[in-house]
Amino acid sequence: MFSWLKKYDVHLSPPVRGIVTLDGKPVAGAQVMRELTYDSDFIDKTVTAADGSFSFPEKNIRSRKPGSLQEMRTRQVISLQYQNKPYLLWYLTTSSITPQQAIVQKLSSLQCDLNNEELEQVFTNYEKPDFPHSTFSICRWNDELLTKVTE
Repeated sequence: MFSWLKKYDVHLSPPVRGIVTLDGKPVAGAQVMRELTYDSDFIDKTVTAADGSFSFPEKNIRSRKPGSLQEMRTRQVISLQYQNKPYLLWYLTTSSITPQQAIVQKLSSLQCDLNNEELEQVFTNYEKPDFPHSTFSICRWNDELLTKVTE
């Protein structure tokens, strides 16, 4: 009866792991920022290690929004600042408040070379195959389920 008072578990992001390179060589000391939006913004930052690696922990919250009539979407943005230039490592929106297998897989193995072109990349949504995921990114994956969309 009072579902708008109930709080729900909302999954904002799985754990993130990636490596940043420039022409195949590790980029150390670059600032990486993750911004997650679902009703509010949640921002965390880290710096790439000597081998170019970085990571963020899984992020979950409790919210009353899933019980409302309003459709909510989660926005995930991971960006990097290197030599005063911004790079988009990941941009995705989803209406799911639970982990999605393909997103978990992609965010566990970001392979980002700063010379890569930023592309819209479409990949399989295992939970809802008729609605594939779409991300904008300079990162790549060794994955046959990925389709690059070019203009």
